[in-house]
Amino acid sequence: MRKDMNQSRPSLLGVLVIGAALCVALAGLGSFLTSVHAASNSVHEIKGTVESVNAGENPPVIVVKGQHGLNEAIVVGAVIKQGATITRGKKRIALDQVHAGDKVTLKYVKTRDGLTVRSIVVHRN
Repeated sequence: MRKDMNQSRPSLLGVLVIGAALCVALAGLGSFLTSVHAASNSVHEIKGTVESVNAGENPPVIVVKGQHGLNEAIVVGAVIKQGATITRGKKRIALDQVHAGDKVTLKYVKTRDGLTVRSIVVHRN
């Protein structure tokens, strides 16, 4: 009886070691896939109200609160980099003309560094 138990221990240990190695490998693959997905550069859009805009900061940041679905509020904070388009109607405007309380459509992308603005359209009130 003891002879059988001693023979099964090494094989059980081997199974545990292989299982642990597979868990580590899968966890590493998951984090790799997450970083690839995070930098997908697909454009997202939110329509809502400007909560804050820090035009004087470096880099400038805008925070927009909108609606996702019927009952779910969403808040997006994104960095405004050189090259982002800011318009009111069809006219280009400067970032310092965007204020808290303005109704906007914000288009942004997810990058490895966070969210980056592609365009801001300020709606006429």
